Amino acid sequence: MRGGRRRILAGAVGVAILVGIASFPPVESTEARFTDSEYGAGAFTAATLPTPVVASCTVTSFLGTFTGFTITWTSPAVKLRQRFSINGVIVDNTNVTQTGTGPYTYSSTISSGLLNTLLGSLLGSTNTVKVETIYPGTSWVSPAATRSLSVGGLLGLGGNNTCT
Repeated sequence: MRGGRRRILAGAVGVAILVGIASFPPVESTEARFTDSEYGAGAFTAATLPTPVVASCTVTSFLGTFTGFTITWTSPAVKLRQRFSINGVIVDNTNVTQTGTGPYTYSSTISSGLLNTLLGSLLGSTNTVKVETIYPGTSWVSPAATRSLSVGGLLGLGGNNTCT
């Protein structure tokens, strides 16, 4: 009798498993994202930073010896977003004055003493002066407006002092 009970019990368990499997809902089919006929689309443009416009760059000399230069430029961006550099050395914005209410006019007068502090002796050299608009905290930079600052030697020897 023992063998018969075991068979009945095993049969009942088998039937219960089959009924349980049959009562589960069928597995829902899915589609890969790239085959779905629904999609989103849109157009966008990236923001651009305005390129400053250099209005003037003038050199001051005494008896043919370079004493400094003044650069003036305009930009619709505020002073915080202006970067002024000479040969890649950034000039602190405390040396830049801002006027206007936008577009703004910026001006900076750099003496030969400050240039010597920033860059060392400039006698007989040609230097790249750059103004750019930046977006603080990022690497976003506008195209640069550049000028070439040429510094002659002592008493005008070794070339003229120009900013072109």
